[in-house]
Amino acid sequence: MTVRCPGCNTAYRVPPRPELGDRPIFKCSRCEHVFDPEAEAQEPVLLDDDDTSDADTPQESDDAAAAADTDEPGAQPRSAARFALRALVTLTLCFAVLSIYIFMHRGRVADLLAQVPVVGPDLAAMRLSPAHVQLTDVRGAYTRAQGDSLVFVITGRAINNAPVPVSAIEIQGSVTGVHEQRRVVFAGAAPRHVDDLSEREIDLLQTLHPPQDWRLLPGEEGDFLVAFVDPPLPLREFTVEVASVRRRRRSGH
Repeated sequence: MTVRCPGCNTAYRVPPRPELGDRPIFKCSRCEHVFDPEAEAQEPVLLDDDDTSDADTPQESDDAAAAADTDEPGAQPRSAARFALRALVTLTLCFAVLSIYIFMHRGRVADLLAQVPVVGPDLAAMRLSPAHVQLTDVRGAYTRAQGDSLVFVITGRAINNAPVPVSAIEIQGSVTGVHEQRRVVFAGAAPRHVDDLSEREIDLLQTLHPPQDWRLLPGEEGDFLVAFVDPPLPLREFTVEVASVRRRRRSGH
């Protein structure tokens, strides 16, 4: 048995009426018109099977009609996957172009980085191996600072064995007792002694960077001092090592 959509006159093949229930509701898959054959002015036109060999089966209930109004299953996941793929390809291409530009214009990029406030010089600096700096005359001892505060001080010298001048040498010292304390300072920026300093002044001075024009030429040496206010007692050992070595890039290279 078949019926025609009153909206677009499309014919559909449907199961026998006893299988459709008392009052079936249909939805046209072509024009999406929902119709009730019994509510029409006349009964739906019944066609022969020969006239509807290529007809589709309409929706048979209100639930099926509501389901037909939704988007095609899987359409949204496929759309999201396409967007993710396009975004990945775009990011990959941008990264490749940026890498090529940096490789071809390293000097220009370094100059631009150097203009960034506060952190610019560090970003533009070229890191060297810590093995290029040798630490000598390393000593550790207790001393009394201002206010009779007990301070453990590690002193020594950093020798530049690199074939080029360096502009910053970070020294990391550590002391171990009931717990471990670590501190990083710059060679050439720390005071020579802390006897006449307060605890606050000691902490502040050890955060200083060396002067802008500070350089350590090949073979030259610079002093460093690492101070630990209120060190862990009893103190079992102390160590010191070169954390990093940097030299600023020359403009135009």
